[in-house]
This record gives sequence, structure tokens and C-alpha cells, in this order.
Amino acid sequence: MYNTNISKEILCWYDKNKRDLPWRKTNDPYKIWLSEVMLQQTKVETVIPYYNNWLKNYKTIQSVAQANLDELLKIWEGMGYYSRCKNFYHAAKEIIYKYNGTIPNQFDVFKSLPGVGDYIAGAVMSIAFNHPHPSIDGNHRRVISRILGIKNVSRYNKNRIYNYLKKIVEIDRPGDLNQAIMDIGSTICKPKEVFCDFCPIQFSCKACVSSKPLEYPKKIYKKKIPTRNLAAALIEYGDYILISKRPVDGQLGGLWELPNIELKNGECPEKLLKKSINNHYACTIKVGKNLGLIHHTFTHFKMNITLFRCLLKHDQKVDSSMKWVRWSELDQYAFSKGNHKLFLLYQKENV
Repeated sequence: MYNTNISKEILCWYDKNKRDLPWRKTNDPYKIWLSEVMLQQTKVETVIPYYNNWLKNYKTIQSVAQANLDELLKIWEGMGYYSRCKNFYHAAKEIIYKYNGTIPNQFDVFKSLPGVGDYIAGAVMSIAFNHPHPSIDGNHRRVISRILGIKNVSRYNKNRIYNYLKKIVEIDRPGDLNQAIMDIGSTICKPKEVFCDFCPIQFSCKACVSSKPLEYPKKIYKKKIPTRNLAAALIEYGDYILISKRPVDGQLGGLWELPNIELKNGECPEKLLKKSINNHYACTIKVGKNLGLIHHTFTHFKMNITLFRCLLKHDQKVDSSMKWVRWSELDQYAFSKGNHKLFLLYQKENV
């Protein structure tokens, strides 16, 4: 089913061509785990400065557990998929209180931590502890599909891919093998471009031998995602503006934002915004100038947000989920990229 020499060929290539990445210069399971969490859904070049900055501030798993979640979200700000940060924080606390500060080196135990699935568990177990566990993401699945000549990634073929990689990593240096296949998928065996002449396993690859490697595996076309229309209020009161904190357990949980509402059925944004602000924030506002429209895309939907400049006419005492802050204080709070786009609309208006 597979070439027993393939692991040697891959490791030989990796030793000569592996990418110089900061998390590959350590055996610390905390740092390796952190890198794998950050690398989910995020490009390597984006992750590197975030990874380095995080470790300057939080050198150990203990320091993460003792931190304030707001501080962690601020460091994570701009990288998106904030549930990764929250899960890592909760997992760190569990490490301290349940495992005496020691990261478990058993696959199933480690996998039980918040935010840890098969891929991260396999990566950390193989790289940090040299345990023979495969870690399979999109790169691994694509490379091995091409090696095996798999076009349809069915449940049966996913098992074939898993079993193939499992046999490879059991031979030698499982962590390096997992990372090597990742590098091959990132630099040589790409989704839309291949460089088979530089691949260490070209002669063992059925897709390469077929001379049509890009046909393996078949592309899965994503469904069109819906678009939501929202209106946001930049409410001014002297030098202050009102910001609101999202519930920790929801999407973008724990981040701050400008008060906003979703528009449906062609509703008038000014009237609905005024009513919503009064109902939810106990503020009476005057809705002023339309400052413009921003577009922002999430994994499962798109947002069009229209920003209105508003003035406070009357307010009651706000609860702890809301704050009046000065513009100069905004950098102390974590906001999503969408909200930063809204701030730019305001700044352009006031240049």
C-alpha cells in the first residue's frame, strides 16, 4: 500500500529544506501548542509576529492561566477566530488546576482540553513528545490524496489517508514527518499550483505519475454565504464614545464594539437604531450623519455595516458591559477588524 522508504525521502528533504520558523526552535510543549492554535485558519507570515509578541508577555502556561482574558484578547486582536484564544486560556487554567501545571503527554487526555481536536493533539504529541501520532489538516490531506491517487475525499478515503500517515509516522521522527508534509503542501504541492520536479516523493505519487496532479483531489466548491446588513452607532458625549462588550460565550465573545443592530426587510436604519439604543442601552440619541459603509467577511457570512454619527441627548447609568471611553483610550480594548474599519470611517470624516 505504501513505500517503506517514503519516510526517509521526506525526512531527507525536510532536513535540507524546512522553513525557518520560531516554534521549530523549541521542544517546549506550551510554545508548540501555542503555535498550532495560532496557525489554525491563519497564514504563517501573519502568525509569526503574534507568536513572538505573545511569548514576550506570557512566557509560560502558568502566566496565561493567571492573565486576564481581556488582556489576552488584546494581544490576539487582528488575528481573528477569537474562540481559539478563549479556549487556550481556559485550557491553560485546566492545566494548572487539574494537571498541576504540567501539559499532559497522553493523546486522549490532551485532546480533552478546551479547543484541542485531533489535529492539534497529533501535532503536539508528535512534535513535543515524539509520540507517533498523525496530524492531518488540509495540506496533509491534499498531499496524501495525491500520493494515493485519491480524487474523492469520502469518509472511506479519509480513513485511508489517516492510516497511511499513521504508518509513516510510526517509522521515525513523527513530529518532523508531520511538519515535513505540511511544508511540502505549503511550498510544493499547493492547491492550485505544483512543483513536482522539486518534490522528494514525486516517483511515489500517483497524481504526479498521471501528469495531472491538480485533478487530485477534486475541489469541493463552497456554498454561497449569506450577507447581513447592519447599522452601527458612534455615540459621542463630549470627548467620549460609547462601546459595548460582546457576551463571552458568543461569536467574537469578549471583544468590544460600537452599538449596532441588524436590519431586515428594508427597515429604516435611523429609526431602528434610535429605538434599539434606547431599549438596550438606556440612552436617548440623535442619529446624525451617515459616515459610510464597510464590508467585512467572516467564515459563514458577510456583513455590510453602515455607520451613523450620533449624539447623546440623555442617558442612564450603563452596566458593566458598556463603557464611555475617550478616543485616546481605545487602544486599551480589543475590537474586531470590522470595528476598526468603522473607526477609520470616522477618522476620515474628521481629518
